[in-house]
Amino acid sequence: MTDFGYSSDYEVYLTRENGVQIVTNDLSLAILREMRYHEITPTNVAMEFEVSKSTIQASITKLLRMGIVSQEENVTDSRSVVYRIDSALLFTSDTDIEWQMYARRASAKRIMKTGRCTSREDLSLYSVSLTESGLNVVQGLFAVGSALTRGYDGYDYWPVVVEDIHQQCERRGIEVEVSVKDGVDFHFKSEEEDISDVPLIIVPMLGSLISNSKKVFSYNLVNDVQLTVSDSGHDVRMHINPFIGQDYRKKPFLLTNINQYRVNEPFAIYSIGGEATLFTNTTMMSVLYALSDGDNSANGLSETIGIPKATVYAAIMKLIEMGAVAVDKSSNSPKNYKLLADPILYCREPESNNCDRLDSIVNSFQKGEIDYYSAVISYAMESIRCMGIHFDKMFTRAGKSMAQIILELNPSMEPQEFLDSACTMVSVPDNLEIVTLIPLKLRIVLAQNTLWESWPGDFTKGYVAEGLKQLTGDDYKIRIETVRQKS
Repeated sequence: MTDFGYSSDYEVYLTRENGVQIVTNDLSLAILREMRYHEITPTNVAMEFEVSKSTIQASITKLLRMGIVSQEENVTDSRSVVYRIDSALLFTSDTDIEWQMYARRASAKRIMKTGRCTSREDLSLYSVSLTESGLNVVQGLFAVGSALTRGYDGYDYWPVVVEDIHQQCERRGIEVEVSVKDGVDFHFKSEEEDISDVPLIIVPMLGSLISNSKKVFSYNLVNDVQLTVSDSGHDVRMHINPFIGQDYRKKPFLLTNINQYRVNEPFAIYSIGGEATLFTNTTMMSVLYALSDGDNSANGLSETIGIPKATVYAAIMKLIEMGAVAVDKSSNSPKNYKLLADPILYCREPESNNCDRLDSIVNSFQKGEIDYYSAVISYAMESIRCMGIHFDKMFTRAGKSMAQIILELNPSMEPQEFLDSACTMVSVPDNLEIVTLIPLKLRIVLAQNTLWESWPGDFTKGYVAEGLKQLTGDDYKIRIETVRQKS
């Protein structure tokens, strides 16, 4: 963990026994990135990085202690061992993703064309909201896909995956080619539709394929995907390489106890200028969280979070230097401070006291009771709920971004027409209705089998507020009521 309380380079893992672990050390991060593609020994990494073997061994030993990596005897040299990742990578700051700027536009066009959001668009919008903030969730979605298909027989699974991909693509007029040579290749092409969001919705499926690759192909695949998007989002190619190293079988990553999901050290991630920065300093996190509810002075922040003013002021000065906070120049004495950074996630005590709902989601998906897209987003949100990780402040921002795209595509849209469009942004079987216009009140009715709650309401709030502000120039007070259907 970083000593100074924040870092722009990090990886967050869920381990088998030690809960959530965070890595910010540069050398450890470099070692882990190598491990995604091949197993390592301290000797070969020391030669590649041009550092001493003892330095490499010290970093690996710490990763072993954290439960992130595992070791096995080297079959070619019984005097040494090899190391590989043995945990689920949830989030990373490594965001070299060219297509993220196109994905939301693709979803917006599809919603406008069909007249209603679907669970597919939910998954796409949910994922792109994270990636555009500078947070890479591809590896986390790999882990979700692997969890949803646990217990599948590898030999039967591959044709099922290929057939499912072909069926989904054919329904949408997307041509797809799948080939197996030096890994796995997928080529998606559409003459009519922008499909740049295909990677976001197929990544969990690839994660399940990677976890079963030993059974399917008789060799392991790397835990990463190479991606190219071209022709304005009409052509998407994805490739997964073979994992380089000695033969091994992956142990099922099955966590059954809520304690296994524990967050050992609370953290928060905020996007500063498009870069997702991780914070572990408690004062900084408290200041950022308090300012997300509105501008405030140093005195006010000190009273709100119960920390001495001098400590709060020191944190504010550092956050201003980072570009996360700014002085409100229109304020008099005392000065008010405003939040510039966009909140992505923060930690609180877990809302759940068990993880039984995770098993029910897997069972419902494997029985065909819920579709693939709903299963992925439900499992992802239930997992983070077990960890006590919250994204709700980001969902409102995601709605604002969607409103901007919709108005760019429809510059002549009238306020009432835009307000009506909000009803199409909530996916079936959930529903949104306009209760009153003055004051503006909306009601979201969640279906019985909906397993997420904050996403629809927070997203809609941001969508309506931003759209009406752009169209009318006014800030509307919006009340959103969320209820769940009764049996």
